[in-house]
Amino acid sequence: MALRTTHLACSAAGIPDPPTAQLAAALETHLRLRSGGLSLASLSALRDRSWFGLQRQGPIRVPLAHYAVRLAETYLARGGARILLRTEGPEPGIDAADRAAHWRWLSLRLPADLLVAALYAPDGSRPFSDRVSLATAHLERLLQQPVAETHLHVGAAFGFPLMWTAWMGWLSREGPGLEKLRVDAESPFGDAAGLRGRLLSAAIARVLFAAFLWKRERRAFHEGFALFEARELMPLCERLRWHSGAVECRRLCSQALSGLSHPGDAGQFARLQRLYARLTEDIRLAPAKALDALHTADPLAAWLQPSPGETCAETLLSTRALHYLLHEGHADERFAELFWQYQRIRCLAHAHLVQEPGTSGLDWFSRHYRRLSPLRGPLEDLRFEAALQHQSAGVRLGALEARTAPMPTWTEVRDETRRLARAGVHLPPPLPGVQAPELGLIFHFIKEREHTLGGLRSLHADPGGDPAGFRFGVWYRARRREALALETALRHHPELLLLVRGLDVASTELSVPTWAVAPLLNSLRAASIDVSEALVRQRPAWRVPPLQVTCHAGEDFTRLVEGLRRIHELYTAGVLRLGDRIGHGLALGTAPRLWAASAPTVIQAAEERLEDLLWELERYGHGDVGVPAQRLERVRTEALRTARHIYGPELQELDVLIAARRLRAQASTLRRLGFPDRLQPSPPAGSPESIVWRQLTDVGVFHRGQMLLDVQVDEGEIQFLTEAQQWLVSVLARLEITVEANPSSNLLIADLLGIEEHPVLRMMDPALPLTEGSWSEPQVPREAASRLMVSINSDDPMTFATCLADEYAYLYFALLRRNIPSATALSWIDSVRAHGMRSRFTQLASADPRALAYILSPNAPARRVPQGGR
Repeated sequence: MALRTTHLACSAAGIPDPPTAQLAAALETHLRLRSGGLSLASLSALRDRSWFGLQRQGPIRVPLAHYAVRLAETYLARGGARILLRTEGPEPGIDAADRAAHWRWLSLRLPADLLVAALYAPDGSRPFSDRVSLATAHLERLLQQPVAETHLHVGAAFGFPLMWTAWMGWLSREGPGLEKLRVDAESPFGDAAGLRGRLLSAAIARVLFAAFLWKRERRAFHEGFALFEARELMPLCERLRWHSGAVECRRLCSQALSGLSHPGDAGQFARLQRLYARLTEDIRLAPAKALDALHTADPLAAWLQPSPGETCAETLLSTRALHYLLHEGHADERFAELFWQYQRIRCLAHAHLVQEPGTSGLDWFSRHYRRLSPLRGPLEDLRFEAALQHQSAGVRLGALEARTAPMPTWTEVRDETRRLARAGVHLPPPLPGVQAPELGLIFHFIKEREHTLGGLRSLHADPGGDPAGFRFGVWYRARRREALALETALRHHPELLLLVRGLDVASTELSVPTWAVAPLLNSLRAASIDVSEALVRQRPAWRVPPLQVTCHAGEDFTRLVEGLRRIHELYTAGVLRLGDRIGHGLALGTAPRLWAASAPTVIQAAEERLEDLLWELERYGHGDVGVPAQRLERVRTEALRTARHIYGPELQELDVLIAARRLRAQASTLRRLGFPDRLQPSPPAGSPESIVWRQLTDVGVFHRGQMLLDVQVDEGEIQFLTEAQQWLVSVLARLEITVEANPSSNLLIADLLGIEEHPVLRMMDPALPLTEGSWSEPQVPREAASRLMVSINSDDPMTFATCLADEYAYLYFALLRRNIPSATALSWIDSVRAHGMRSRFTQLASADPRALAYILSPNAPARRVPQGGR
């Protein structure tokens, strides 16, 4: 950004010119901690091949427009009405599967629509789409059978081109509020004012680029952009009738162009926004109420005529700009400088919202995801429409389940559900013989690590931070209000149950334990039985069953045993039942020996370590796994030592702790102890219930439980993990539990080297031959693995730069990279597609516009469903 580079250049001896050398030095700094031990010489060779190509003879100067075209042609190909992944290329040994793997990483750092524009720029023809179709011909036909999206967070269920389009119209009216923007230290924009100011400068520059290119295309102007600024901006400003004169207006235009390179004064934002509003005054429309209107509200739509759902105005503008730089404007340094600064702002905005590779774990993900909310703007009210359009690309969408957090009032829950119904009503009519997608809403309760009361930040786990004196008391009461709002909405309007299909817990998985979640989900599930029975009487043809549950679990874990334990706790607490689902569940497929090699020593809080040890002892006690005497004694010794540190030396037996774990999972125990509202007297000392009471209320127990321990893995634990994982897989398989795999999400959050390492390939054996290397470890036995169902989903398309069709393609190509025959790979993909459809919570009636219209009808009866006997 600071260098304002417009080209890459080096001498015949390979010595870069000064601007390129500065860029190379910055790249070395960026890659130093990300290069996996590669030498500087190796990194330099990779850089030079990427920048200057395979063949170098003499001095080389590569304008960025030419570089963009070369990059596009390396990965993409024009395929009639679609943009395809290139199957053949100049690099030997690189096939379509390898190229897909490379594309996965590239599209996380660069907006794909820029490369689409570069692909069409040489001849200036109009792109047919913003989207790259990754599927092969056979995979594409397979995906024309019904496909279910069952793990989708609707707040991120759209792509970057649509979001940029929304910003371009929004900034002229309002734009993001400075006080709401989430800009942390890792953001490329520095602070909230920098982010907002750069976006506005880009929006103004974009209009001026369009004016320049429009005049040139109509032969009304024949010079470069520098002369356009000198000769044409003043007449333009005079026509705007700026309140303080054309000279001041001209100065603001220049300031906006300078803002592409240098952050402007935050106090100038209001003046620049008025300028942008005046520049777009004749073509600005009211806030969009539909996706098509969002495209027509783009200030450039009248000229570029975008195709909603296919090609945004931005892609068409970039195609024209690059075509100019490749041909008539090849010597226009001023336009090249400004255009690439504008593109850098777009790329930085993309990087601000898309998770960066190498930032694993749910805490990093949450940071990226939180940035999105204040930037949705006009998309906020169009989330469901955007989700349906985005996820329908390249597949026959059979069912879509959208996830969102429950609202604090029942009327907001009702209105949110009706928004989904409205999106379904406004769907384009399906092709003859094709059913519209079934629709469903999953309300997920958000786990949080901290809360603020009276200006003081506290951990939810700290009973000292709760006025009532309970661990997780503040969190539970907040979620209980949301659960009550959801239950009230369903009891007042039973017809909403057609669309409200499930419950979930999400976000930072390790921050809230299962025992604090289970009473909420189980209570709502019981209430939904009353609502279901009432709805059967009201609309018998719908035949809507009660709510089901899908839980984020086994995705984020400090140690593998912790991931397995937390999944199993959902079952023992009665949360997971027949036909339910697990979100991610990576612990079920992570190879224990490979995990142990990657994490031989892990730092873990004492209380979590004790929970893991007690769970292991329970498995031995119940006969779920073999009982090696030496391992058993070691676990008992460590568990007793850790327990005495936390609870005091008077603790003599581990059995009382194991019994306390079982009691804590029961809602009746929590109620007897007064959780979460009113603390009751301590039960008799030494009893299991007294241990639960201390766990919930004793500040000293909490603080001692936070002591950090160095936990080392040994061969005995590896053997236990192998057997426990196989046992747990078989338990879940008998319950018809489906694991919702999200390849790109798991790639980044689990920090995999590639999707071919995805644990799902161990959960559900695709009849893979064992090969040398990391995958030569024996897999989960076929009799267990083949019964565990898996579905493919996209999780957060904006955050992971993906869509449902892409996720199927990435996993398919991952199988090919593991030398799986295409016929076997396609058969496996078809199996997981079928699992997704079978495991969906949506109902057939939700695809009927008449049923959706009934939900939207103001005449739909609001009948309070009384509480049953549950």
